[in-house]
Amino acid sequence: MKGVELPISTMVIVVIALVILLAILALFFGVWTPGSSGMNLEAAKNSACQMLVSTGCHDNIESIYTKDFDADKDGSFDQGTGLGECSDPAESSQDNLYMLCKCWYNIPDTDKDVFIEECKTRICNCS
Repeated sequence: MKGVELPISTMVIVVIALVILLAILALFFGVWTPGSSGMNLEAAKNSACQMLVSTGCHDNIESIYTKDFDADKDGSFDQGTGLGECSDPAESSQDNLYMLCKCWYNIPDTDKDVFIEECKTRICNCS
């Protein structure tokens, strides 16, 4: 009696099953974390504007934080009410609706009251 041999098709199925098993293990043990890098611009805007609209558009836009989105473009997720310049990690600016309008939608902030109204009406559709 000759030795038992596995056909090539069986070996291919075993290899594919092992790859799938390793992918599932990596997913459950945190090696691969899809979607953990933050949210995109549209989702951040919608979330912040939804919070603003829920207050009747009367809340201060610097007090509405953008979670998991770098609104001030400084390379970190830092929620807070700080205002400053875009893309400057040394500034005290933080991720909020004010900085989102300033840094991503390029609304000029020469006059703060005009800027706030422009952000509320143009970006969040408040009337």
